[in-house]
Amino acid sequence: MKLRSSALSDIGCLRTENEDNSLCDDALQLYAVADGIGGLPGGAQASRRALASLQAWFEAHAKDSQPDYTTALREANEAVFALGRQISPRHGIGTTLTLAHFAHDALHTTHVGDSFMFRLRAGELDTLTTEHNLENEMKARAARGEPTMVLHENRAALTRCVGQPPPLDGDHAAHPVETGDRYLICTDGITRCITPFEITRHLADAVEPAQAARSLVDLARDRGGLDNATAVVVFVE
Repeated sequence: MKLRSSALSDIGCLRTENEDNSLCDDALQLYAVADGIGGLPGGAQASRRALASLQAWFEAHAKDSQPDYTTALREANEAVFALGRQISPRHGIGTTLTLAHFAHDALHTTHVGDSFMFRLRAGELDTLTTEHNLENEMKARAARGEPTMVLHENRAALTRCVGQPPPLDGDHAAHPVETGDRYLICTDGITRCITPFEITRHLADAVEPAQAARSLVDLARDRGGLDNATAVVVFVE
């Protein structure tokens, strides 16, 4: 399985700091985005620490036949939580995390928060992650027959993040990989401004991963740059 990848981030037009960070490691076949939680201090530090912890963990376990993704996430969460106790003991710090690891002809995903992962296959775009926000939590409760109530203005509030007090429950999944697949891992600065149809077109039309990442980030900025925008694009060949 040969992979080609590229990552790009932009501060946008309204923010004074880029709190997004990305990981794009072809040697480890490891790719991720992390978006520091708005409204909390230390967003950039949180996202950077989470990805640094994960990269170090995968480097240390590169020879493992089956990486323990739950442990990798737990250690990243503890690293960010500990940093939060130092720089923001009253409020803590936090970040989203969406990670892809290609191993044994499969894509292994780890996800916390409201960043996104998409797969383009044979012209069809699939979303491989679900936002951990109050609206989706209430939908899940309703499906179980539990009482629910959510205010409209609070529906997008995150219910999970890396950096919260342990334990952290993330989403882990494995997906078969096919030659020709194209993947996008991105922060909500992309998805708030660009439709799934447009994402499909940009991924399909690009000759190189860098072209797709650049066109998506530039489009988000052209539409107001409401937030930091980060895109990691991976082509499977």
